[in-house]
Amino acid sequence: MRTFLAIVFIVSVTIKAGNCVLCYECRNFNESDCEGTLVTCGSCMTRVTETMSGDGNNSSYSVSKTCNLNPKICNITYSVTSDQYQARYTVQCCVEDYCNKKALEVTPRNKTENNLRCPTCYAENEENCMANATAKCTADENRCIVFSGKIQQTGTCQTVAFQGCGAELLCNNSGQLYPDNNLCQNGTMTCSNGQDAFLDSEQGQQGQNGN
Repeated sequence: MRTFLAIVFIVSVTIKAGNCVLCYECRNFNESDCEGTLVTCGSCMTRVTETMSGDGNNSSYSVSKTCNLNPKICNITYSVTSDQYQARYTVQCCVEDYCNKKALEVTPRNKTENNLRCPTCYAENEENCMANATAKCTADENRCIVFSGKIQQTGTCQTVAFQGCGAELLCNNSGQLYPDNNLCQNGTMTCSNGQDAFLDSEQGQQGQNGN
């Protein structure tokens, strides 16, 4: 009995010394919360995704609780927008046992448009799409992004091509549209400051109209 308790004590001390915590791991593709099993992680993460229709009037939610695999995308809210697809991600990380058990409170969506407009398209099961429309960017979506890769869709990996608006932080994280994209391969992403091009285009049109 003493030997068993000694082993338990040593294992417990080893886990804490290695900065490991117990996190809940689960996914729910129809709700904003889930209950799962415990896994050992360096830190815990909860991500809630709000997916909106093209007009932004109808929303659905999904949640992922797991180990934090991308510390650069942590304790933040960011969004991407196209003419057919809008998504907002709220991510919270924590470093205590069981700390991601509770439901994550989703911050209200900021619908305020900024001055940025981006070429846009969205296609599933395709590696590329041709932009033939323009997306109106909102809030902190200050970059035009082009993404191609596999993302998690209802528990499976699906190839997606996307062009539209996105936050600058996405451009600095190796093309990871999702912070816990451990089920799928990372995609490729390019970013541009489309605002300058858009403003130049507007000024050019105004100049032509004034002549």
